Amino acid sequence: MFLGVSAQKSRSFRKGLTVEDSRYQKLHKRFLIIMLVVTVLILVFLVIQYYLLIAVDARYVGITREYYMKVYVLIPCGIFIAAFIVVWQMLDSPNISAQWKDFATILYVWVLCTVGCFVGAESPALYGSFAVPISLSTMYGRRWMCRATEGLCMFTVVQYVGTSQLFPTCGDNIIVDVCTAAFLLVMCCICNEILMGYVMDNNGLILSHVSDNTRLEMRLQRDPMTGLYNHTAFYEYLDTFVRNRGEAPLTLAVVDIDDFKKVNDTYGHNMGDEVILNLSRVLQKWCGEDNYVCRYGGEEFSVIFPNVKVKDAAEMMNHALGEFRETEYEWLDGRITFSCGIFQMSSYTMTAEEFFKVADKMLYNAKHNGKNQCVSG
Repeated sequence: MFLGVSAQKSRSFRKGLTVEDSRYQKLHKRFLIIMLVVTVLILVFLVIQYYLLIAVDARYVGITREYYMKVYVLIPCGIFIAAFIVVWQMLDSPNISAQWKDFATILYVWVLCTVGCFVGAESPALYGSFAVPISLSTMYGRRWMCRATEGLCMFTVVQYVGTSQLFPTCGDNIIVDVCTAAFLLVMCCICNEILMGYVMDNNGLILSHVSDNTRLEMRLQRDPMTGLYNHTAFYEYLDTFVRNRGEAPLTLAVVDIDDFKKVNDTYGHNMGDEVILNLSRVLQKWCGEDNYVCRYGGEEFSVIFPNVKVKDAAEMMNHALGEFRETEYEWLDGRITFSCGIFQMSSYTMTAEEFFKVADKMLYNAKHNGKNQCVSG
């Protein structure tokens, strides 16, 4: 019954998400740029480190400058740049989900830590740098991402420490290296799991409050009997569309059930409610898709047609009128009809109130000319 309202709301929601996604993507890119600056500073430090250590550290005596620059500066620099480009392209791609974009930023930090441990193999404390991507993974509030990051970092550290003796600048005490790295990362994983549980609980509470607020807002905007937009929502939406119309067409239809007072007086309010519900269904069927069907009074309805010309709106309303007057009621010997006024906004200076008054005048003309018809202008 409310397909049109749902479709319109879905598009508005997706439009809102598009704006939020754009902001979120900018935050991702700012984060990557910061990481790139940090990377450049690290590479500069590595170049300076070579000239500082070559004279005082015996382990560097046998390493030529060409070898050092290639292995510890140029290769890491190439890896950093390649990783940066790949992640940046992922953030720009519309075909990659938001979750994988989030994970891509974490993987970029993991790449920095992996290469950083390689170029600084003589310092076991660097293994603890893998605590950074593990901790960052909690900010996205997804447990699978935390677990994947924890497993990847632990595997990398264990594998790296196990092969660190292959490098000429490695330390002599592998046991201390392993124990130090393992202790730091295990403690980080434990803290991460505790924090993640807290984040998930808070997310659940937030989603619950959002859902409650959404339901409350829907109730405040809906007519309790028909489920259509009510009087307040009608004027809010009409004012919004009038103010933001631009050059797009905007059409309004105002509907009133013919001789409805006689139906209530003769057959009772329960039968009158049946007629109102039937008209709600018919209007939603023929006009609900992409448009706003409202009940702003007892037997008074309206339809806001954004981006619809008056000719197309009149065609939809005439289809609705045809089905409505053909409806048979068990308690009624005859037919019930409605009158409708349809007007397309043509003046940029027209207010929502003036717009409604013109459409309402068209409705008056339909009533005056014999009812059971749609008059447009």
